[in-house]
Amino acid sequence: MALSFVISRYLRPFVKSASTGQRVYDNGLFDRVEVLTPLQEAVVDALWHDEQAEERLAELVRTTPRSDLHAALSDLYDRGVVVESHAAADALFQRMRAERCPDVPFVDQIELTNHCPMRCGFCPRGIPGRMQRPTGFMDRALFQRLLSQLNPRQREHRPLELHHLGESLLHPQLAQLVALASEQGLPTELSVNPSLLSPAKMRQLLDAGIHRLVLSLDGLGDETLVRIRGPAARYAQAEAHIAALLSEVAQRGDRAPQIVLQMIALAANQHEQQAFLARFGQTGLPTVQAYIKPLDGPDPDRPTSHGEALRYLCSYPFRSVVVLWDGRVVPCCRDDDAKQVLGDLRHATLAEIWSGPAARELRRRHRAGQFPDGHLCHGCAWSPASFTASHAARHPSRASVAPLQW
Repeated sequence: MALSFVISRYLRPFVKSASTGQRVYDNGLFDRVEVLTPLQEAVVDALWHDEQAEERLAELVRTTPRSDLHAALSDLYDRGVVVESHAAADALFQRMRAERCPDVPFVDQIELTNHCPMRCGFCPRGIPGRMQRPTGFMDRALFQRLLSQLNPRQREHRPLELHHLGESLLHPQLAQLVALASEQGLPTELSVNPSLLSPAKMRQLLDAGIHRLVLSLDGLGDETLVRIRGPAARYAQAEAHIAALLSEVAQRGDRAPQIVLQMIALAANQHEQQAFLARFGQTGLPTVQAYIKPLDGPDPDRPTSHGEALRYLCSYPFRSVVVLWDGRVVPCCRDDDAKQVLGDLRHATLAEIWSGPAARELRRRHRAGQFPDGHLCHGCAWSPASFTASHAARHPSRASVAPLQW
């Protein structure tokens, strides 16, 4: 049977929660998450590899009522999961990306500070000499001004991440800033080192309305943890703070925020990963889950290996920005040293920066797919071209747990 359709290469399968195991799909064409029926899952699985699609779909035809298969394919086509051709999908992606570009960008991350006591070898902040920009703390007045300028649909976008390249727990007004966002109905997220999350700070954040807390525990003892995070890491302290957090979450019940305990997959902690999941993956608390986060970048102990790449589809210049502690606005979370500054909130509004010359030029380059050597976006692994080229490696059978997907 000759096929007149192919699977979209703008899909990313992932498992939202280890407890349910349900597989869902990021649909980059329409910027939404798709939940499929078992038959639709079978169709997607059959069509994933072009060279095998015709034969594998024929097998489905032999075992499935044609009316059911036709209905499944029609629905998948309407949702952009299957498309007429890869060229048609590319054209639709470009058109939809431009049509969805808002007048005011969404904000993915607000860097409250880029101070950090840790020295992680996989993080730009932890590598001596890597980050050249000044360190500091975001001013409360700047934070409030930024909140007043956000896209009206910001709360529908995703939790406002109050971190970037630093440890936000060091900010002296952190709980007050979380409360300011909560008062405006904005869900917030923090990614922190548990050894610094004292019970007092933890309760302040929960009382302030934090929506999700992500705690990175990358070793189950000082030997591993200090090797990965540096001499400031303290395992006993981290363990005690996590225990206090889980106890508080249990007491708060339905009022508790989402808690994600993660271990970044590194050569140095490979021997402890299953023990981590065994210990924190079955807490019995409905808002708590644990997972092993794939490393996105070079492993300090395996410099020639980049681990399992995180495969995201970039639409940042047409959707969102990151705000640094000093008010400068950069395109995305991968701009660790402010190499592509779009504007400064101390001198312009968020809307003005988004419509300004630097942001317009960045979108023009993305439409053309042309970047000079050394440009932030040159050769980026999250580019649409890289994402679609890696389609085969994202087969649904390889979908991993990704509770922080966005």
